[in-house]
Amino acid sequence: MGSSGPASPPTANPGAMADGVSKMREAIKLIELALPSFPPGTDMHKDTVDSLSKLSKAFPATEEIPGVQNTQLAGLQAAAQKNAMMQALMRGQGGGAQPGAPPGAPPPGAPAPQPEMAG
Repeated sequence: MGSSGPASPPTANPGAMADGVSKMREAIKLIELALPSFPPGTDMHKDTVDSLSKLSKAFPATEEIPGVQNTQLAGLQAAAQKNAMMQALMRGQGGGAQPGAPPGAPPPGAPAPQPEMAG
């Protein structure tokens, strides 16, 4: 029940690799945007510059594939919109309402609303 030949190393999926490279290029762009936030000379600034240098060598901009890059950007945009909509829904529903409480009920510990007097 042994194998008849040497085990071959797993082969990379070119599509998955292109996707990974594209994600890393987008990460590099985000890191570049964050860099000015760190004062020059600080450890954070130095570490960020070192990371950018290493990542830029490993994932040069010349390896960007426009179609894959556009897909990645569209995916990031869709995720951001979905997160924004979810946050808006949570705010609209009160976000902190207790499960089982009727909609519009005051949160626990809040004073009960006083009925208005018609007059």
